[in-house]
Amino acid sequence: MTAAPSKSAQNRKTGKHQVEEQRACILDAAEKLFLQNGLEKTTMLEIAGQAGITKVTLYRYFANRDEIALAIHVRMLNKISSLIESEKQESELPNPEEQDYTLAGQRRRAQVMIRNFSRLRDAYRYIGMFDKIYLDDAPDAALTQWTKERLISLGVGKAGQKLAAGADPRSRKMPVIMSNVIWFLEKLALRGEVTWSDQAIPLEEHLQVFEEMIMGYFDRLSGEGEP
Repeated sequence: MTAAPSKSAQNRKTGKHQVEEQRACILDAAEKLFLQNGLEKTTMLEIAGQAGITKVTLYRYFANRDEIALAIHVRMLNKISSLIESEKQESELPNPEEQDYTLAGQRRRAQVMIRNFSRLRDAYRYIGMFDKIYLDDAPDAALTQWTKERLISLGVGKAGQKLAAGADPRSRKMPVIMSNVIWFLEKLALRGEVTWSDQAIPLEEHLQVFEEMIMGYFDRLSGEGEP
């Protein structure tokens, strides 16, 4: 009996593998340019050149620069989530798949994000640049609405919605805490130091103090739930 062809073989046969590979190549090129020159200063022509393709080919994959920027934003969020997921096995929390929806799970998530700042610095810097252009405008602005709608359609933010809808009053505070964590790390990555602090203070000290503040708040929340 002849074995059925593997999924990867089927993908190669249909061209799906090549399409996914080309799309990844475009995103790699755009990510490099965005981080180097900024989103607004990078053109579709430059992205095509960096990817080694024509502009016509680029438009077959992405309708405009906004679509590319959004795809890289999701990629950066996934990079952060993947690192957190990789460290879950080292956690002593029960039911790893539910960790994101518990107070202890969110505490661990924040800690991993802060302690891995150096590894995730480009991701934080990109998210900060993206938010400034696509999400920091008025809520009813066309670009802001488009971005939010696309992120919702891609399932981004579902964890926060689930937390906010939890029966435990403490869970409603967790999305706010995590938003502040990512905001602080974005600014640190964008500026190199916190704007109101002494530049002579080492980065590690900024992160240590911030971690102590966030962990302390989680500890107070945990205490609120004790009988």
